[in-house]
Amino acid sequence: MTPPHTGRELSLKVLEMLSDWGIENNVFSITLDNASANDSMQRFLKEHLELINSLLFKGNLFHIRCCAHILNLIVQDGLKVVSDALYKIRQSVAYVKVTESRRLQFHECVSNVGEIETTIGLRSDCVTRWNSTFIMLKSAINYRRAFYSLSLRDSNFKCCPSSEEWARSEIMSDLLKLFYNITNLIFGSSYPPSNLYFEEIWRIECLLNSI
Repeated sequence: MTPPHTGRELSLKVLEMLSDWGIENNVFSITLDNASANDSMQRFLKEHLELINSLLFKGNLFHIRCCAHILNLIVQDGLKVVSDALYKIRQSVAYVKVTESRRLQFHECVSNVGEIETTIGLRSDCVTRWNSTFIMLKSAINYRRAFYSLSLRDSNFKCCPSSEEWARSEIMSDLLKLFYNITNLIFGSSYPPSNLYFEEIWRIECLLNSI
């Protein structure tokens, strides 16, 4: 669609498509993320459809917000609580992985402290994708004693998280695990996930209320 991408113009484009498809009298709801242009678009679109009295349930269930976007906003707010610890863990992982000599030194620390599950490799994350941050946290927590050991042996390694920061990160990792599993379930592409939506969102609400 060519600019402008205002709510009014978007609504007219969607209305045109609904008319072309012949379904303008059968619209139940529209699912959108939380962009401001989308909020205004659905309002204009709803007003147009109300003029021809085509909305089911009088449009009471017309605008449905995107579950994926809401989950992402919840997680991003949660990650802000442990932002300092998360930054140190991210920097620690980057410090170890930046050169081969540091990797070897870290492997020595892993061997020295013992009883670390080495099949779980040390993972980096993409800061804009919280699911990759969960995987990074999970792997880094597994190696936290090795990071402690490295901080004692390497004077240049100054970003090792404190015991309290590791503890906060472990709590956040446990919370993210539920969001990660639910997101993978809801986003299943080989089956319709609509029947799973309510129960999984209810699980998240119960979890947040219990904190």
